[in-house]
Amino acid sequence: MNLKRLALLALGTYGLCALWAITGVQETTVTLQTPSVPQTITLGMLTPEQLEDRAEELTTTTTSTTTTTTTTQPSTTVVPVPAEVHCQEWFPTAISVGWPNDPAVLEKLGRLLWKETRCLNVTPLSSDPFLRDSFNGSDWGIAQINEPSHRRYVEQLFNMPFGEAMSDPTLNLRFAFLLYSDIAETGGCGWKPWSLC
Repeated sequence: MNLKRLALLALGTYGLCALWAITGVQETTVTLQTPSVPQTITLGMLTPEQLEDRAEELTTTTTSTTTTTTTTQPSTTVVPVPAEVHCQEWFPTAISVGWPNDPAVLEKLGRLLWKETRCLNVTPLSSDPFLRDSFNGSDWGIAQINEPSHRRYVEQLFNMPFGEAMSDPTLNLRFAFLLYSDIAETGGCGWKPWSLC
């Protein structure tokens, strides 16, 4: 680039900036908002402070969506999935706690929930005798989170007893997503804990 072009470019840029400043264009600019993207949380080794921060964040965002362990779901727009996909009533909750709003993922999640519990929140803490009787002694809630394998993580993450946390469908689906995403982020099959790979 020769000096003449550089001088013209600098002068032109200066002129545009001056024009912009004089005309007050900055007062009419519109700020663009970036869409919120769910955070991905991995289950690696965390410091006690990190565990407390995450538990506080998760319990404040999830307890506002459900007040009991019933099937009350937050309103979330779900991408269309085929009508024959099971357990679609749980998709808004799943999406609200981090599951991707992606037809392929939701179809597989529906398959998982159907395979594990026939879309029921199976827990010994349920007021429904059928759900109490369906409990196998070690796998809790809608996504059947295994107590012996995950008790420590769940209690540290949600800062509550395992059974109480995993009886809440929102926290249960949140933890299921953490299991799924932790494995998927390292290149593995995120469905491995449920033998769906």
